[in-house]
Amino acid sequence: MDHITIEEYQDKDFESVIALLVHSFKSKFCHRQDLSVHDIKDMIYASWDLKAGDPAYLHFVAKQNQTIVGVILIRCGKKEKGNKRIPIISLCKRYGVMNTILLFFKMLLLDANTPNECYIEHIAVSDTLRGKGIGKQLLQYAEQALWDRGYTTWSLAVAEDNPAKNLYSRLGFKEIKKIKSPLKGFFVGTYQWSFMQKNF
Repeated sequence: MDHITIEEYQDKDFESVIALLVHSFKSKFCHRQDLSVHDIKDMIYASWDLKAGDPAYLHFVAKQNQTIVGVILIRCGKKEKGNKRIPIISLCKRYGVMNTILLFFKMLLLDANTPNECYIEHIAVSDTLRGKGIGKQLLQYAEQALWDRGYTTWSLAVAEDNPAKNLYSRLGFKEIKKIKSPLKGFFVGTYQWSFMQKNF
């Protein structure tokens, strides 16, 4: 495998990161949704308002030959209301009112409310490179960055049947509680989740 580098997210990485996330989580995005993966990408392109250098986040990408093959986003502070205007009417006209409402509801449903700690909002690796240690590199790099900034704990939520849970356990995350969510089960297809935390 070619050398992997971990770098801070830049605004120029936006489209590549969204494409990776939608592809990685397509089973959740597409569940009960009458939209293609391409449609979902377009909707998230139009609505996501996360900029490089936002002090509430740490955001890193893994690159192989300058191609983004992994990403991790950690929320470290209170999210501020973004300045981007989401073109709701335009999205509803193009993709349908129910599709638009359902997609945004799913995104809210998957967003954990953890105001007092660092929380991994997402971590994803290209499916062609899973099992090659890229997720581990992203987690270790991000943990060092958190430590350097004075943080000592972080957490995440993972679907109970996600094989990545084993990686989190090996890296020291402990399961704090199991979560059964009928809403998530119905809308994103995963009913049981684990909330995990690590002190370092």
